[in-house]
Amino acid sequence: MSYTLAELQTTFERFKQSSYEGVLGVMRVDSRRPGSVLGISACTHGNEPSGLAVFEFLLKEKHIEKELLCGSLYLVVNNIRATEKFFSAVNEEEIRKSRYCDVNMNRLPKDTLELENDARYEVVRARKVYPIWERFTVGLDVHSTLDPSEPMIISRGGGFHPELVRGFPIQTLISNIDKIQLGAPAFAFYGGLESNTQVFAIEAGQHTDPESFGRAVACATALLQNLGMLSGTSAERRVDYREYHINDSIIFPNSSFDFVKSFKSYDEIRKGELLARNANGEEIHAPFDGHLIMPTSRRGDKKDISEEVAFLSRPVKIRQI
Repeated sequence: MSYTLAELQTTFERFKQSSYEGVLGVMRVDSRRPGSVLGISACTHGNEPSGLAVFEFLLKEKHIEKELLCGSLYLVVNNIRATEKFFSAVNEEEIRKSRYCDVNMNRLPKDTLELENDARYEVVRARKVYPIWERFTVGLDVHSTLDPSEPMIISRGGGFHPELVRGFPIQTLISNIDKIQLGAPAFAFYGGLESNTQVFAIEAGQHTDPESFGRAVACATALLQNLGMLSGTSAERRVDYREYHINDSIIFPNSSFDFVKSFKSYDEIRKGELLARNANGEEIHAPFDGHLIMPTSRRGDKKDISEEVAFLSRPVKIRQI
């Protein structure tokens, strides 16, 4: 299947007008039969529309409101205002700035639920939508990447649920990143903070690549089938997952630092290897053998140093499922 951004904008506009129990951007589908409470979220970052392709597919092609076999399904546009900025953007700089408004919704303050007087949009939105997130017994947050990268499954902590991701067209697993990163990702709140809810995210591919849309749809469909919520069965086959367990990150002290070369995700690094430096000769070296994950490609003042510029994983391991 292939969707245009115009089609996905129409889907977004529909969600802007939708609400459930007073929370905008939410649709609930109820089978009236026992089962999982699955939450699928889109646009945690405004410039990542792959989740909207999932919603378009489920509502218009799969007719999920009639075809849901059991349980209930929540479809949630997490960051409405940033997504509005994305669809109104007229150049690359405006698209870049549409990732979030005030706070990266994947770097929320860990005490977000206590910040009653914090007026920053993403904090206010997270507090508003939290009663919906809290109900999920299974959660999937759909993301994409700025630079070309292999698609990834991102687990919460070190947990992994192979019975749920069976049939996903993704063989790369990123674990423990939420324990290393600054702040808390949106999916940390799914099912309630500190819960054992089966939650994970996917990076479906590059932001507006049609292949990313199709991959996100395939993952959501397989998940619904694995939960028995949608007819059909996902492919049963042995999969060798490449697991990158995150143990550290790189945060530049200031914008004078840059990587010494154009690193790419999964590049192998050795303990002590020079990774970044500035004009004053200050250097950043690899603390252990492993891999660079999601290093920024931006240089100079164009890069965002308010958060991690890369993550560091231990050497890749193979999980056979």
